[in-house]
Amino acid sequence: MSSHLDPYQAEAAIGDSTTCPNGQCILSYPTVPAGKRLVLQSVSAQIGNDADQLVLEGGTAAYFVPKADPSLSYLASQVTFYYDAGSTPTARIFVGSSPQHTSLIVTLVGHLVDM
Repeated sequence: MSSHLDPYQAEAAIGDSTTCPNGQCILSYPTVPAGKRLVLQSVSAQIGNDADQLVLEGGTAAYFVPKADPSLSYLASQVTFYYDAGSTPTARIFVGSSPQHTSLIVTLVGHLVDM
């Protein structure tokens, strides 16, 4: 097993949260390449005032990332979350039936390691 680290940074966005079906906005990221594991270390997001958190999915579990203060429209958090080769990272944000036309932007930062 090699110890080579490849930096990873990916951003996904939805221009208007009111367009998300059933109040669930799902942002998708590139699939983890064969022979690699994604070690996610940081997530930052603009999620508006109506959402309390986002959920990282696509790995072997779900990881909830809350806002530090409910009155903020963004979050920034250090995380440790893994995605194996072939998995597709996603971030899900529940906006409910809010009439707010919020632009959602989520950036994932970490590194890819050889498996």
